[in-house]
Amino acid sequence: MQSKHLLTWLILGGLLWLATSCRIRDAAPEAGVMPTPVALAQWAISAEASSQFGFPDWSPNRVIGEPQVSACVDDPRAWASARGTGLEWLELYYAEPVYATEVRVYQTFGRGGMARVLVVDEDGLAHLVWEGDDTGPCPGVLAVSFPRTAFRVQRVRLEIDESRQGFWNQIDAVALIGIK
Repeated sequence: MQSKHLLTWLILGGLLWLATSCRIRDAAPEAGVMPTPVALAQWAISAEASSQFGFPDWSPNRVIGEPQVSACVDDPRAWASARGTGLEWLELYYAEPVYATEVRVYQTFGRGGMARVLVVDEDGLAHLVWEGDDTGPCPGVLAVSFPRTAFRVQRVRLEIDESRQGFWNQIDAVALIGIK
């Protein structure tokens, strides 16, 4: 009787091993086959800035997550610099590193100060993807599209020259779009 139970357990164990090993082999990609790229749009999970008008209102934390402000108004739910008249920067961090293709900056007040958009690779090197004059409407989205980066990006750095309009440039949210 014991040998019958032992034989049953050996057979079940063998079948379990066979099923597990087949599943692992099926999950592994064939040699030379690339997995399908997955497009990902994500919002910042943390942020730092050269300055801030207040805390918690108008702080860099206000740029985390999806946009909240839909009007061209001075709104404490958006980030604003301390002075509103000079050179400022805002750096955003994202959960998933991606091969970036686009950055979208949601601006709510005093639009026109955006000077440069840089993406930062995993080694901490910044790469310029846009430089110019942002002359779009307020509120508005500065959508910066560029060829897919050859490196993975997990941070975006915005450089703002508020002397261009002589007033605060408030930013509500920043999306990073790319291939996972």
